[in-house]
Amino acid sequence: MYSGSFETVETPGLQDYLKAVQARKLLVILFLLAGLGLAYLFTTNRTATYSASTRVLVNPSPARSGTTGNSRPNLETEREILTSEPIARVVAQEVPDAPSPRDILAGLDVSFRTGSEVLSLTYTYNDPTVTAEVVNGFARTYTQDRIDATAEVYTAERAALASSADGIGEQISAVDAALVDVNDSLGELTPEDTVGADVLRAERTTLSSQRNQLTADLITVQKSLRALTQTEDGASLAAEVLQLADPPSAPEGFPDRLLWIVGGMLGVTLGVIAAFVADRLDTTAREESDVELALGSSVLGSVPPFGRFGGASDGLVMLSDNTSTRTQRAQESFRRLRTSIQFVGNSDGIRSLLLTSSQPAEGKSTVSANLAVALAQAGQTVVLVSADMRRPTLETIFGIRNVTGLSDHLQSDSQSYPPVISIGVENLAILPSGPPPPNPGELLGLPRFKQLIVQLEATYDFVIVDTPPALSAADSAAAAISVGGVLVVVDSKRTDTEALLRVRSDLERSGARVIGALLNKDRSRSTKFWSRRDRYAYERAAATARK
Repeated sequence: MYSGSFETVETPGLQDYLKAVQARKLLVILFLLAGLGLAYLFTTNRTATYSASTRVLVNPSPARSGTTGNSRPNLETEREILTSEPIARVVAQEVPDAPSPRDILAGLDVSFRTGSEVLSLTYTYNDPTVTAEVVNGFARTYTQDRIDATAEVYTAERAALASSADGIGEQISAVDAALVDVNDSLGELTPEDTVGADVLRAERTTLSSQRNQLTADLITVQKSLRALTQTEDGASLAAEVLQLADPPSAPEGFPDRLLWIVGGMLGVTLGVIAAFVADRLDTTAREESDVELALGSSVLGSVPPFGRFGGASDGLVMLSDNTSTRTQRAQESFRRLRTSIQFVGNSDGIRSLLLTSSQPAEGKSTVSANLAVALAQAGQTVVLVSADMRRPTLETIFGIRNVTGLSDHLQSDSQSYPPVISIGVENLAILPSGPPPPNPGELLGLPRFKQLIVQLEATYDFVIVDTPPALSAADSAAAAISVGGVLVVVDSKRTDTEALLRVRSDLERSGARVIGALLNKDRSRSTKFWSRRDRYAYERAAATARK
C-alpha cells in the first residue's frame, strides 16, 4: 500500500475568474478599448475590395487544332490563353476606368474542375462596377476569340477545298480542249491513213478517261465542301458565356460591424486572461485569508475606503456628520472594529494596543485616530499616544500643536505625569509626540516607556499607541513589548504578503503579541452587488436615526 502523501493542486474555478475580473476591472476595460481601437483602425484603413464571378463553357471544336475535327478542349491551355496579356489589353481598352492590363491580370483568378468543361472567372477590384465589367469583358473577349479561331479553321479548310475544285476545273477544261483538237485531227485524216487514225483514237480514249477521273474528283471536292458547310452550320459554339456578373453590392471580407464585435470580444477575452494572470502573480494581501495566513492571527475588522468624497477629508470619519453611504459604511466598520477590540480586551485583559503597518501610507494613524474616537463614543476613556516621533501624524489629524509630549517625557528624569492634553472629544485625550528626538527607537525601548504605559492604563480604559511602520524603523518592535497587544494595519491595495511575513517575524522576535489585523481600504464587500441592497437599507436607517 502506498503510504506517501499527495500534493493538492488548486484548480481555479469560475469564481476565481470573476474575482480577478472584479478586482481588475480597469485592466479588462483597457483591453476592451484596445480591441475596439484595433478594430477601428483596421476598418478605417483597409481598402474595400469587391469580387465578381462569371463562367464560360468551352465546347469541343477545331479551334487551334489545325483540323476541322472537333477535339476536347485542354482547359489548362485555355486558361493560359484566357489570362494572356493580349486579351487583357482588349479588356482594358473596352472598360472605362479599368486599370492597366498587368494590374487586371493580377486581380483575375481562373479555375476549373477536373473532368469539367467550364472555366470559372473571378475578378477582385476596389470598384464594384469596374469589377463586373472587367470579368464580363474577359468572358466575352475569350469566347469571341475561341469562336474566331474556330471560324478561321473552317475558312481555311473551305478555301483549300475551293482552290482544289478550281484546279480540277482548269484541268477538265484543258482535257476538253485536247479532245477537241484530237477530234479535229481525226476529221482531217484520209481514209488511207489508218495508222494515224488509230493513234488519235487511242489518245482520245485516254483523254476521255482523264476527264472522267477529273470529273469524279471534282464531285468529291464539291461534296466535301457541302459537308464542311453543313458541319459548320450544325456545330455548337466553340465557347459560350454561361453567366454574366452583376456589380457586387457588398465588399469582400468581414463586415465592419462583425469586426467591431470580434475586436471587442477579443479585447474582453485577453483582458480576462490578463486580469487572471495578474491576480495569480499578485502577492498583495487583498483578502482576510491572505492576511491571516501571513500574520498567523485573525483579522479583527475591515474598513472600506472613505476620504474626501465621504466627507472626511481630515481622516476623522468618526466625527463626520456626513450622511453619505460611503461615510456610513466607514463608521460602521470602525464600530465593528471597536467591538472586536473590546471583546479581545475583556477576554485577555488587554488595556493597551499598539498600531503599526508594514510600510508608510497604509493608514495606521488614521485608523488609530478613528478607533480611539469610536472607543470614546462608546463611553470608555481613551488616551491616544503619538509614538511616531519620526513623522507624527495624529497632531495634524486632530489639529493640535506639537510643542511638548512623549519625547520630552521619555528623556526627562522627573516623575511628573505625562503631558496629556484634551482635544475636545469627550472621553478622549492625546499625548503628542513632542519634538523629534535623535534616537526615537531607543527611547521607546526604555523601561520608562513601559512605566508610562502602566501609568496610563491605570488612568484610562484604553491606551492606543500609534507607531512608525514596522519595516521602516525598529520603533514599533521596541515599543511592542511594553503594550498588551499589537494591531497590524494592512492596506488591501498595497501591502504585500511577503512584507507581512517580515512584520510577523520582526514582532515575534521582539516578543510582541499580535492580537490581530485590520484590512484597510477593503473593497471586497462594497463590490458585491448582491449584498449591497440590504446593507444600504440599514445604513440609511442608521443615518436617518442620527438626524
